[in-house]
Amino acid sequence: MPESSADKLEPAKPSRPGGQFRWLIDNEPRRMLLPLTGVWVLGLDWLLFGSNSLMGGLATPIIMVIGFLLGGAGTLFFQKQFAKDPLWKAILKALVIGVVVGTPAPVAGTLIGGWILVAAGIGKSVSDIFRK
Repeated sequence: MPESSADKLEPAKPSRPGGQFRWLIDNEPRRMLLPLTGVWVLGLDWLLFGSNSLMGGLATPIIMVIGFLLGGAGTLFFQKQFAKDPLWKAILKALVIGVVVGTPAPVAGTLIGGWILVAAGIGKSVSDIFRK
């Protein structure tokens, strides 16, 4: 009995996210953090401490704990899932980022914010997108 074309079909390969947001999870060897992690840190910092300043700083202790937990958890997930970091390395990065996000001071516009941008390669990634 001759094989039909349906018998020759191979199973579909899982597709990886692509498009204009692919740069967020591209893991280059010399990059310490994923761009997604850098965006996560800066976004959390703006969200948590920007809203806290509207409340006159009254929620600072609570915001610090939330910042530490969300910053650390997000970093652990992104670095383990997308960067394929070993668990110990992802935990170490999560602790450092948790402290950075939990610190009640704005990260953007500081040396720490600059370090996050450089470590995540955000500037290079965005410029690569605009060149394409």
